[in-house]
Amino acid sequence: MTAEEVESLKNQGNDCVRRKNFAEAVIHYTHAIQKDGKNHVLYSNRSLAFLKLQQFYYALEDAKETIKLQPYWAKGYFRKGEVHFAVGNHETALLSYEQAFKIEPSDKDLAEAISKTRKEMTTARKEDARRPWVWGGAGLFLGLLVVVCDQFIPQKPAVQSLILQILLVAVFSGLALLGSYAYKFIHSNDQSALLEPPLDLFGDNTQKESESKSSESTGSQRSDKGHRRGGVGTGRQRFRMGKS
Repeated sequence: MTAEEVESLKNQGNDCVRRKNFAEAVIHYTHAIQKDGKNHVLYSNRSLAFLKLQQFYYALEDAKETIKLQPYWAKGYFRKGEVHFAVGNHETALLSYEQAFKIEPSDKDLAEAISKTRKEMTTARKEDARRPWVWGGAGLFLGLLVVVCDQFIPQKPAVQSLILQILLVAVFSGLALLGSYAYKFIHSNDQSALLEPPLDLFGDNTQKESESKSSESTGSQRSDKGHRRGGVGTGRQRFRMGKS
């Protein structure tokens, strides 16, 4: 009966994916996983649904679980590659695709994914190499424009020295060049942040509350023991006084 329930939930999830109702698909797959936590297909399907919802962390976790449960199944590595490709980690995506292709060398989709990823990597490298020149050139042009305007628009130029004019142009060009490297750094961090686990807004509070309750319980137990000890000691003292 459990196997039939799992299959029914999986089919409902697959139907939701076909209708692009990915949030509901995640619910069905999750219910199925709760009944059969060793089914690698369920994790693979839920990884796809999470990916469509742009929940990249959960999509990657399910892809990893798929590989863990069935390391010789190509689709697990394909799911992992799809997540990394979606966030722009093309090098890591290519490694996953190639691992899947080793298992299924006749799969045309994997071959296309590898080809597409290599093209994206080539484009990204060219863009990274070209960006400093473009940004630096734009800064150089802006600096020259500022100097020229300063020479012809006001009655008395603010910067009259040729050396200062050259330095001003160099400063504009240098700032633009730094901006290109800053853009690359920020863009790389944004890609990494997409795979970070979401903030647990209630986990710390719940843990603190449980620890507080535990400490209160321990304190009350010690207090009860103290009262008991005090009662026994007082009783003995009264008994001795009565005898004397």
